Amino acid sequence: MAGKSPFEDLKDEHVALLTEMNDIQSSVRGLMGEEAASLGGGAVLRDELEMFLRQLRIHFRREEEGLFPEAKRMISEGAQGADVFGSFFAEEAEDDMSAHAALARRADEMLEMAVRMEEAGGPDESSAQKLRALAALTSGLLQRHAAKEDTLIFPMLEKGLKPDQVDQVSERLKEIGSNRDLSGEESPEEGGLTQLGGGSE
Repeated sequence: MAGKSPFEDLKDEHVALLTEMNDIQSSVRGLMGEEAASLGGGAVLRDELEMFLRQLRIHFRREEEGLFPEAKRMISEGAQGADVFGSFFAEEAEDDMSAHAALARRADEMLEMAVRMEEAGGPDESSAQKLRALAALTSGLLQRHAAKEDTLIFPMLEKGLKPDQVDQVSERLKEIGSNRDLSGEESPEEGGLTQLGGGSE
């Protein structure tokens, strides 16, 4: 297997998402402070959240349509160690999908609040406090989610899948990621991705 593994690529996406979330929290903290004027009454925060949501969508799609289905298929076909971790991985993947949905809802709520703030010409203290609390919650969810995948799910798959199977996962992730860039516009195709703002926690 040449180059980065698909798991390293997904870990790099976690780093990008966490970095963007830190920037968002900085903007949220500055809404009622000296930096408020430079934040455009919520316009900068809205732009940051829209970028974050684009990153989140492609990342979730790569995991939900690429990594998890491919890994489940290979395990069911007798991947190395399938008898040991097959059922455990299936349970962890389902739990991970629930985490995706929770993160998506929280991020979508933040964007809706930022849009309302911008339309109102800026935040008041009450709305700023609510947004700070929501940003802290979302950041915590993202940190726990990334840590679980980086330290449990990905290492488990790296150990259980054969090199040629890891290559197959990598190719599938490339196919999914090739129709858009993390920093670019969304493709009209959304497929089976976790829908932002849908469902309830």
